[in-house]
Amino acid sequence: MFGSSPHRSSSVATSTRALLLASVFAATVATAGATDLPLTRVVLSSAGLAQFTHEGEATAGSAITLPVRLDQVDDVLKSLTVFDTAGAVGPVSLPGREPLDELFRDLPFDRDALASPTELLNALVGSEVEISGPVAARGRIFRVEAEPTTLPDGRQTTLRHRLSLMTDKGLVQAVFEEITALAFVDPQARGQIDRALAGLAENRAKDRRTLSIGVLGSGARKMAVAYVVAAPIWKTSWRLVVPSDGAGKARLQGWAVLENLTGGDWTNVDLTLVSGNPVALTQPLYTSIYGERTTVPVTTGVAIAPPSDSGRTTMNARAARAGEARAEVAEEQLFSKSAAPAPVPTLRLADVPPPPPMAAPAEAVAAEEAATQLLYRFPSPVTLATGHTLMLPFVDREISAERVWIYRPTTDARHPLAALRLLNDGQTALPTGILTAFETAKSGALEHVGDAVLPLVGRGEAKFLSFALDTATDVRREDRGVRRSSLGTIANGVLKTTIRSRHAFAYEISAPAADDRTVIVEEARVAGWTPTAKDGVEDTPTHHRLRVAAAKGVTTKAELVLERTDVQTVSLGTLGPDDVLVRLRGLENESPALREAIDRLAAVVADVSRQQAQKDRNEEEREKIVADQERIRANLQSVGSGSDLGRRYVDTLRTQENRFGELDRADRAATEAIAARRRDAEKIIETLKL
Repeated sequence: MFGSSPHRSSSVATSTRALLLASVFAATVATAGATDLPLTRVVLSSAGLAQFTHEGEATAGSAITLPVRLDQVDDVLKSLTVFDTAGAVGPVSLPGREPLDELFRDLPFDRDALASPTELLNALVGSEVEISGPVAARGRIFRVEAEPTTLPDGRQTTLRHRLSLMTDKGLVQAVFEEITALAFVDPQARGQIDRALAGLAENRAKDRRTLSIGVLGSGARKMAVAYVVAAPIWKTSWRLVVPSDGAGKARLQGWAVLENLTGGDWTNVDLTLVSGNPVALTQPLYTSIYGERTTVPVTTGVAIAPPSDSGRTTMNARAARAGEARAEVAEEQLFSKSAAPAPVPTLRLADVPPPPPMAAPAEAVAAEEAATQLLYRFPSPVTLATGHTLMLPFVDREISAERVWIYRPTTDARHPLAALRLLNDGQTALPTGILTAFETAKSGALEHVGDAVLPLVGRGEAKFLSFALDTATDVRREDRGVRRSSLGTIANGVLKTTIRSRHAFAYEISAPAADDRTVIVEEARVAGWTPTAKDGVEDTPTHHRLRVAAAKGVTTKAELVLERTDVQTVSLGTLGPDDVLVRLRGLENESPALREAIDRLAAVVADVSRQQAQKDRNEEEREKIVADQERIRANLQSVGSGSDLGRRYVDTLRTQENRFGELDRADRAATEAIAARRRDAEKIIETLKL
């Protein structure tokens, strides 16, 4: 039976509302009993971490909901801590990383099917529905087809959809836009649609997830939830007013620059800034990770005919039955456990120190220096909208300062840097940050004199702060090089040599005609070198600093001398005479007896050198004779020994053989002479004294 009725434009919205009704009801039930704890405390770290604390009242049987950015879920799973004054915390759950993909994996339709009611009906072909309107029927969805329809004016067309149902009476059709109500008869189909719509509503924000924390126990009580996630690093920006008289107190003011990129507003939160370098670890706890497995080939055995039933059991059958028995026991143990989750031990709120009391905005920020970090607690609540930047003053005090000029040859070869020596006489360290320096002009106005970077200044520590180049002061530097002196002692045949090295730097400093200068000369520190003079010289881990008072209008001379001492110990018996001679020459504490012994040792070394040189010359001559003999023998074989030329060749060979004998005797004599002179050297070395 086929039926139709006039076109109605409002029927689309009516049918859509009917389809969505069940999902709205399901979403309302799912969120019943949810508790949102307001954000009450924020702790920002200069290490790029932030601790957030949500605090409020929760009732047993409800769930605390906590919206979290997707990229912060790993950190929340790592650090989430629940504080409860009574009872215990239940399970913590949240949707998977790709919840909609997992949701639609188990549904008979995909996400695109929810783009319109007609696409959903086509995706659920075969489901039983009941419709009402001009056509009332109950049957299974056969198809929804689009068909263009001409409007009554005969000039315009519109697109309508025709729904076909297979009923007990046959195929029934109805114009979908004219249907006033459509209900899925199958409860399973209704449940699937509800799940899909509820999942879309729950995960509407693609980059956010909502954690659900179960509240166990009984009654209502105060609870708190804290976690640590990555956050933008809060920055430090300093202002410094330089004293005009060159020494005294400078005005130091520190501002904290911070951002709220959490996706939610901070409203009247207790704010604490932390400066330190804690260990910060992360782990992909929110990512599904599977272990690696080794793929092995499938093995097949020889086909065996089953034996007749003789009451025996094969080994494979026994193993299979044993496996089935173990599986049954495991299943029984699994389902025999209580379905209720075991309470998880939690920290009680009473064990956590309370936040600092509320204070007037005019009160100073409370600074505290812990073992590994600095803490700045703001006395008044702070409000910061999401996506906004805020500047807050956290240090405002006077600091001891001395105006100096730092000369660094690597920075500028002729001019020093205008600087301040800051002494942190406060109760806490000062964190590093960019600094803008001002100076009070004669008119009383503040004038910018330069920028600098304030290093970390510990409590009671002094640091230099350079902010401008002083072209009015001229410095000439001369590197006079390294001079070395050696002293030695000999005892029991052991020579101990002490080598003292001195490296001198000379400076000429010309101060301007109107002002004196206190110049700090810096030279790079090298391991083993120390200043010869301690007065006026300060050592840092990287530099030597020489303080020079340069009077105005004159040239002041200064010198920095560095020295090092090296000690070498060697047994003279292990050295040759020439090595001993090298080590003994140049000793400043050389005595006349040692000088005479060195002269005798030098003569011995010279004799040994001459004898060795003669042996070397003999060897060279021997090599030449051997090469000449090879030539002569080749020629002799060609001309024969009976010819005149052959006889001359034979005479030459005889003469060369005689020369070989002379060379051998000369080598033996030289070897004996060298050995004798070495014995003489050993006797001289044994008598050496210093």
